[in-house]
Amino acid sequence: MACGFRGICRDITQRVASELEKQKMMDRLRQAQKMEAIGTLAGGVAHDLNNILSGIVSYPDLLLMKLPADSPIRNPLETIKKSGERAAAIVQDLLTLARKGMNSREILSLNAIITDHLKSPEHHYQMAAHPRVSIKTALDSHLLTISGSSIHMVKILMNVISNAAEAMPEGGEILISTENFYMDDPLPDLPSFKKGEYVLLKIKDQGIGIPDADKERIFEPFYTKKVMGRSGTGLRMALVWGAVRDHDGHIDVQSTPGKGTTISVYLPASRMPAARIPDDSILNGFTGKGETVKSPTC
Repeated sequence: MACGFRGICRDITQRVASELEKQKMMDRLRQAQKMEAIGTLAGGVAHDLNNILSGIVSYPDLLLMKLPADSPIRNPLETIKKSGERAAAIVQDLLTLARKGMNSREILSLNAIITDHLKSPEHHYQMAAHPRVSIKTALDSHLLTISGSSIHMVKILMNVISNAAEAMPEGGEILISTENFYMDDPLPDLPSFKKGEYVLLKIKDQGIGIPDADKERIFEPFYTKKVMGRSGTGLRMALVWGAVRDHDGHIDVQSTPGKGTTISVYLPASRMPAARIPDDSILNGFTGKGETVKSPTC
């Protein structure tokens, strides 16, 4: 007796790929909604804390002005003042995270911002805690300009550099590079990463790396594997994400545990010249020549 088999095969590769793509888009949407909700909550809490902290920050100054230098309560008051100032700085970060967009934009040279920041006292103070970490740069001399906020750009640099330095407790090198980048074909899974010209900022370290399970959460406010209070508050990368978002940019994280991390920030490019800072020859026309001004007495 003859035996046989008859069946129908259907190729569902495209359907599976479509479902996976849909799932990725839903995950990104949920992540964006979660970030938005956390930012709104943080902003509301920050406004209330700001009102409470105003007295804690200001009154110690008034008391210190009336105390003699050898007063036994001067040191405790100065401690209260410094603690209040640190708390106020955290509140300011929360307000920055909750703020949508920028109040003003200008045409900027990212290379100039990087160079100025690496020479600043704030950067030297930041790196003083990491004497075995060095920083090298590879800046594209033909880099296009960007439209944005220099304060936001410095926030991005400070926070990513700080994380990179802390990821290398035994020391190492941080490489900061810039280059022009052209997005030819937008990626299907990144619809916001549109076709066009970008300025690419890369900050690469030789640190401990980020486990795959943590990559999706590093931009969440207060998410950190470090000791809270000793290495920040877990707001650094959330602030970076917010600043990149405000510039209509894109951020990518590539990391291998034990080998290091590369943070890539793509910012829409401009071909307009960067705003210039007036030089001394222009300012000289507005300065005096050693004269003094007497105020009228009543």
